[in-house]
Amino acid sequence: MKLWLLPLLALSLIACSQDSGDKLFDNYQQRLARVLDADIAQQPVPAYAALAEPRDLKQSLPDLRLDLTDTLATRHCSLDTLIGERNSSLGRVYSASKQLSYELRFLNRLQHCLAQSWDDSALLNQLQQVYQHKQHSVQLAFHNMLVTDDTLRKQLLGVRNSLPLNDVAGHSETWQALTELNGLQQFIREQNWQAASQVDIEQQLQLLYQYNFVGRLQHSLRLSSHQLAQLNLTLASIKTEQLCQPRPDKQQLQILSNIFSKYFIAQVQQYTVNLEKYQQQLWPLLQTLYQDTPLYPALQQRFAGNYQLMRTELANHVAWWQNLNRQCPLQLTPGS
Repeated sequence: MKLWLLPLLALSLIACSQDSGDKLFDNYQQRLARVLDADIAQQPVPAYAALAEPRDLKQSLPDLRLDLTDTLATRHCSLDTLIGERNSSLGRVYSASKQLSYELRFLNRLQHCLAQSWDDSALLNQLQQVYQHKQHSVQLAFHNMLVTDDTLRKQLLGVRNSLPLNDVAGHSETWQALTELNGLQQFIREQNWQAASQVDIEQQLQLLYQYNFVGRLQHSLRLSSHQLAQLNLTLASIKTEQLCQPRPDKQQLQILSNIFSKYFIAQVQQYTVNLEKYQQQLWPLLQTLYQDTPLYPALQQRFAGNYQLMRTELANHVAWWQNLNRQCPLQLTPGS
């Protein structure tokens, strides 16, 4: 979709660089409504596509117990430490992410163990069976982390806290964390247990938790598409030719020109450009992580769906300004 994009004003025109998207749209709406003597539509914000509860998504891992205390495997593989860790009081209540980390470390150690020379074929056969079972378990453990981890759920559920226009912290850190988790997913597919076991899962989750950028992006996309839709609904009842004929109100048109330049081009449109950049960089990473999970259809609506709605409503809003510019002796440029 090709939008009518005019050159952006310098950021010095922005009243406050810390303004959130909520304040930015409210300010623009109020100024436009005041000069047009119109009431902005107040329809409720559409509900999010629902996400299934973790209890309905979690899959049970096979309960595989090994007694290798006095076997060659203990000496060859040093599996006793990992087995003891899992059987400890903390191990029994592992979070989904720590369970995944454990499964990866176990597989990595067991893979190295199986590559050694074995005289006891019966024990070797037993460990090979364990290895096969664990490869299935780690797939379930990764799935469980994606759909039940508290930090990831917070990102996916969204928050009522929009991103600011400028000085947005956490974008690069969030990209890094999601990229690392995508890399982990690929390592698991490739059965590269050594590389997978070295990914610091808790560190990536901490970055996501610290900034909650994905959750704020989700809210910002939803807010922007809704606010623009409310504006467009209001402007649909205001014919641009009525502002220009038979005699244009030059003062009103000058105010409209200022609002267009200072608040639409420099703030609202720039804000949507920023959201587009974040969406294009982060959604593909989320898409890859979640496309094989039951959460994917809802996430697609929450991110890709709201993003497309925002672009559609923005295009419709620009069209109203275009019509006004054609009907009136008004030069809608940054210098007006």
